[in-house]
Amino acid sequence: MTTPAARPRRRWLRIALAALAVVVIGMGATVVYVVRSTPQYRTAFLVDTSDPGPSGAQRDFGALADSVGAAVRNAGDGDALSLRRFGGGCGEPDNTEELVSSATGNGKRIGAAARALTPGGKATLSSGLLAAIDDFSGRYPFRGSKRNRIVVVTTQGTDGCGGDPVAMNEKVRDRMDRLGLHLEFRFVGYRVPVAEKEVLTRLASATRSAAPQFTQDAAELNAVLEKLVVPTLPEAKPIEVPAQEVPVTACAQDAPSEYPLPTVPPEALPSVAPSVRLPNQVKLPAGARVYAARPDNHLIAPAGQTCAYTYFESGANWQLSVSDHPVLMEGYGQGLTVSELSGRATDCSDFGKTSPELLEQLPPDVTESACKEADTGRTVNIPSGVPGLYVGTIREDRSTDVKAMLHLLRFRGAHPTTNGLVCLLPKEQADVCTASLTYFFLQQTAGTDISAADRDRVIAAIEAYVKSLP
Repeated sequence: MTTPAARPRRRWLRIALAALAVVVIGMGATVVYVVRSTPQYRTAFLVDTSDPGPSGAQRDFGALADSVGAAVRNAGDGDALSLRRFGGGCGEPDNTEELVSSATGNGKRIGAAARALTPGGKATLSSGLLAAIDDFSGRYPFRGSKRNRIVVVTTQGTDGCGGDPVAMNEKVRDRMDRLGLHLEFRFVGYRVPVAEKEVLTRLASATRSAAPQFTQDAAELNAVLEKLVVPTLPEAKPIEVPAQEVPVTACAQDAPSEYPLPTVPPEALPSVAPSVRLPNQVKLPAGARVYAARPDNHLIAPAGQTCAYTYFESGANWQLSVSDHPVLMEGYGQGLTVSELSGRATDCSDFGKTSPELLEQLPPDVTESACKEADTGRTVNIPSGVPGLYVGTIREDRSTDVKAMLHLLRFRGAHPTTNGLVCLLPKEQADVCTASLTYFFLQQTAGTDISAADRDRVIAAIEAYVKSLP
């Protein structure tokens, strides 16, 4: 029998249970909403609307806008898309603007917004990149569950407001790290000037993204953007070329008599195989040969040249040169020289500002500030993705020929080791420099844990660097 005092308690209990049921149902509905509202793919388009000036008079901005509009119309119905532009006055708050915020079913809105754009102002690339990253930082719109990326469609490779490109790259990378975001960048260049392609490639490398895809007409731009936007289509990948087995020309221990070389200890010059299998990423150019004096160091150079191996007891551990006059190649002929150095002074001049490991291993008479001051920025760092491995390219604009230089810094044992390759050839043999630098990089990174994506990214940066040389 229920007492009068117990009846109110039972009534309040029923009310509490009913309220709890409402809360649980509400929470369940919220979970369902969040799950259904979270896209698998979220893509932000960042479009260059700057005025290219007289040098870009041939740029068809209408074709660029039409290509963006066509690409988003082909995106999946469940994909979240947005549109942001960059271009305007330096330091002005409106030099980048989000035109269409991220949402599904945005194809028509983005297409209309893209067609309404008009070019003007400078290429405020840095402002656009940082703002596009910030667009992903909030709780809403929801980020993609499988992929989040920013597709940058640009007609220029540099920021029109000047500044150090390396500093801009660091700002972009630091902004993502500070916000804890995992974003993929895809850079698509449309009629980008040749001199600016290397800069854009270094930006892609700094964000650990795939190499930029450069297009010259509307058809190419349409094809690239379609592959980037439609999830069912694979992104463009380099064609795998079957590995080549090529003969090897053994290098002599003696140079021409007028340039005598030091005596090479027999143990320093082991025999080399008569042939070698080139990596898939390297194609031997017409009229080129593979030279070698050490089993693990081969050099691609023009055929018919003199190849000499030099061993030094101090300074350079060894040097391999291929040219008309291998000992003094740069002063008396054109060819290639690869050297392995262990001097910290050289390491500081190349990597004093980029390698913290180097600063920890300085001799007592070299301060950290002195090492950094020795680095004048002549070497442009290409992040390798491997701790303790640094890759840098060097440019000398005063050279009338193609002069490509690649330096690598590694930490093996107690001391850092720098390996460097110099390629000095006529412009018509630039493909030999590209193949030689690529092969050199692959040999130096053999046995490391470099990923295929990082490897291909560095190779793309090397190719763009050589193409941009005078």
